[in-house]
Amino acid sequence: MGVEGAARCIKFLVFIFNFLFFVCGIGLMGVGIFVQLKIGDFAELSTVKYVTGSILIIIVGAFIALVAFFGCCGAVKENTCFLGIFFGILLLILCAEIAGTVLGYIYRGKVEKNLRTDLNNSIALYGEKGQDGITKAFDSLQQKEKCCGVNNYTDWQRSPFSNGSHDKVPDSCCHDKKPGCGEKWKTNPPESEIYKEGCYGKVETLVKDNLMLIFGLGIGVAVIQIIAMIFAIILICKIREQGSFA
Repeated sequence: MGVEGAARCIKFLVFIFNFLFFVCGIGLMGVGIFVQLKIGDFAELSTVKYVTGSILIIIVGAFIALVAFFGCCGAVKENTCFLGIFFGILLLILCAEIAGTVLGYIYRGKVEKNLRTDLNNSIALYGEKGQDGITKAFDSLQQKEKCCGVNNYTDWQRSPFSNGSHDKVPDSCCHDKKPGCGEKWKTNPPESEIYKEGCYGKVETLVKDNLMLIFGLGIGVAVIQIIAMIFAIILICKIREQGSFA
């Protein structure tokens, strides 16, 4: 015999919320992947491992999508065991989400403090033996964000890479990237024209905006989870009260 009255309504709400969970889980995974693709290259250049927040959000999103199965089965079959598992996993996910969103918010404040230092340190190591990761990451950053140097392109003049030259910049600074264009940008314009704007401002905005996106989405999903957890507990109690044990 199935549950009746208010319990039936709660059962329906639990099912609906699980569908929302599935959608939210896929959404979180999508946002996490998007942010990771946008700022993942910068991880090699930064001492602030804020990208951990996006990775955590991807994992949480996958778990949310999977745990929706237990909630749906528990609600449809009125199975208190499944509903209990559903509640327990949601509680763990909620804790992970809180950790991820707090991590993102805390690191948002540290970005400005450490960003300029990290970028300057990276320029000093650019092109050096054994620093392929930093070199590739900086090249990717300059090409994607259409920037050159930290404050502007002249930062490369005082780097070991330029070897004292006032005209040499990495090829990744060029609008039309070609081998050697970073050394010929003054002699062969406009094909080898370089980006003059520095990367600091662009990366700072990029990182902060994406971390706040994770934070806002995490808060929204957490609110939905808490409501669903409350409904799940109420439904378990109602099933037991009416003697509809699984």
